[in-house]
Amino acid sequence: MAQIQYQFNKNDEYFTPAYAVYPIVKRLKAGSRVWCPFDTKDSEFVKVFVQQGFDVVYGHIRTGQDFFRVRVPECNYIVSNPPYSLKNEVLKKLYEIGRPFAMLVNFQGIFDSRERFQMFKEHKVEMLWLSPRVNYMRESKTFLKGVPFQSGYICSGICKKQLEFEYLVKQ
Repeated sequence: MAQIQYQFNKNDEYFTPAYAVYPIVKRLKAGSRVWCPFDTKDSEFVKVFVQQGFDVVYGHIRTGQDFFRVRVPECNYIVSNPPYSLKNEVLKKLYEIGRPFAMLVNFQGIFDSRERFQMFKEHKVEMLWLSPRVNYMRESKTFLKGVPFQSGYICSGICKKQLEFEYLVKQ
């Protein structure tokens, strides 16, 4: 795969609320090392994982860690909310890395892309469907109202079944 340099896109930065992290926490082995490649220390992924006793490594394009160019740290899992505009490229890279992963994504049209369809057909894919919809936050930490799409985790090596469901407890 050619090295991609991540170009920051304003529509890529929607922040995940803590309540959307807990469903994936339950599926990881306690005390494991988790890499959050699209996160800063203020990310709810980082905060929740640390609070729950995980060893967390994180990085973000704004602090100089380009997911497509950075050396992959030793970790048991890769978990994050990736840039929306690079969903295909991120998933392709994750399958190349070969470690268990969970990426919180917009499920709308998830199988519409031929490239993703082929990737999922060839590799292990799991879906963790979340309900109700995740209300993401902007940088100001204000929640978006009326999110028009359903989100969930695209995983590999995380879930016991290929399709799992989880109700969110919004705080």
